[in-house]
Amino acid sequence: MFSVYRIGDAPICLEKKIYNSPEVVERLEQMFHGKCYLCEKADLQAPEIEHFEPHEGNPKLKYDWNNLYYSCARCNSIKSNRHRNLVDCCSDNIDVVRAIKCLMPRTPDGDVSITQEVNDIRVENTVLLLDRCFNEDGSALRGITRASLIETMYEYFCDFLKYRQIIVNRRTTPREKQDAKDALEVMLQNQFEFSAFWRWHVLTDRKLKNEVEDLINF
Repeated sequence: MFSVYRIGDAPICLEKKIYNSPEVVERLEQMFHGKCYLCEKADLQAPEIEHFEPHEGNPKLKYDWNNLYYSCARCNSIKSNRHRNLVDCCSDNIDVVRAIKCLMPRTPDGDVSITQEVNDIRVENTVLLLDRCFNEDGSALRGITRASLIETMYEYFCDFLKYRQIIVNRRTTPREKQDAKDALEVMLQNQFEFSAFWRWHVLTDRKLKNEVEDLINF
């Protein structure tokens, strides 16, 4: 999960009881960097507008600009109206990256590791949801979408490990090291896919962390 800064006034269409208009979708896509706010997958083929607090027919929640989030179909379906009292990535009350540790599995068939780092019920609830978003494969369709998600993540993970090896290798030239650090810096930005994972893989890697301490501003 990554931090999001909600900017601008609510779209006019919400006053007309329309929340799935192109204006709302485009504004949300821009604010959330085109990423699902839960799994951080980008370039969504079928993005959905997710209600952070399930509206259950309540018009105040259904058309509240601050309750509309950008989501992929998989995460929206998993969250549904079952998961409540979650960490709000649009609020600065909790540092969402530091509160929830996200680490890649050793193999694509392994489980993504999502663990609680802050003692807060909202963090606990969010960890339970994210664990399902990344790992649930109990049905045929969930298994397919999970496999697709992990394959995308592993492509980036391979890049991360390549940059890591260049940076910590004593035989690396200064130019090669700087190029790798520049590439890694891009991966640590909010707009990059699965950025919370790459940040935690830096924070939990003592050797790499010592080399790129200047990049860790989160």
